Amino acid sequence: MHELKWKPGQTVELTLLGAEARTGSARILELSGKRMRLAADLQVNDGAAVRLDWDGQLLLGQALGAGPEGFWLEIQHMLLDTAGLSWQKKAWAGG
Repeated sequence: MHELKWKPGQTVELTLLGAEARTGSARILELSGKRMRLAADLQVNDGAAVRLDWDGQLLLGQALGAGPEGFWLEIQHMLLDTAGLSWQKKAWAGG
């Protein structure tokens, strides 16, 4: 069974989805059950749809408890091995 691979302080690519789509980076602070705490270089608002990418892993979720110190991500979907996929990230942009 595949498991989420991460290290405290690890940098990940952060994408805010929806009408206010932006890309930046974040650091993983901790993981607790289906929630991950992150510190981001972007302003993330409560309820924002978020995508995280790192080391062939992709997470989709919703930001909770956002503040100046960071936010919690409630993980909704995980794809733990994107290396074997035939689509590319840019294909989702409508191309």
